[in-house]
Amino acid sequence: MFLLLAAVLLGSVSAFAQSGNNDPLKGDVNGDGKVDVADINAVIEIMKNGGGTSGETTYYWYVGQTDPSTMTSISPIVTDTSSPGWRLIGTSIPTYSSSNMLWNGDTNNIIFENRDYFYVAVPNESIKIYNAANGSVMDSFTNISTVNIGGITYYIYPCDIKARAFVFNIF
Repeated sequence: MFLLLAAVLLGSVSAFAQSGNNDPLKGDVNGDGKVDVADINAVIEIMKNGGGTSGETTYYWYVGQTDPSTMTSISPIVTDTSSPGWRLIGTSIPTYSSSNMLWNGDTNNIIFENRDYFYVAVPNESIKIYNAANGSVMDSFTNISTVNIGGITYYIYPCDIKARAFVFNIF
């Protein structure tokens, strides 16, 4: 099967390999500027990884009113400072502290559509939610569960109070 895939891939794009223009080569799966056996290996790697390429792990965190334990993917990803959803951390998890917060609720508020219960999910159980006013760990976030999304275990903290906004610190 892999030989047939290789023959089709190389046979269908070999004319483009020497095209001489700056357009991306069709069949250059690994982006090295050539269509060769390395591209077949890249296709096999994509198939082996269920449609994705192997590489660095990307970590996110979540605040919202949908229970993350019901989610199967990281979506929606938000980039602003007021919308609920998943937010990018990066390819590693830094050590967080009061001087290096994951989220600063003193300056950023995540606004919910309705006054209701909400959830926080983080990729490390040592990351906690703190009261922005006095810096104490919030007792409202003690009932922890987990969900595995994309091979990463996220620790879910459901809040036992209804709120219209998330105004806490995370570190």
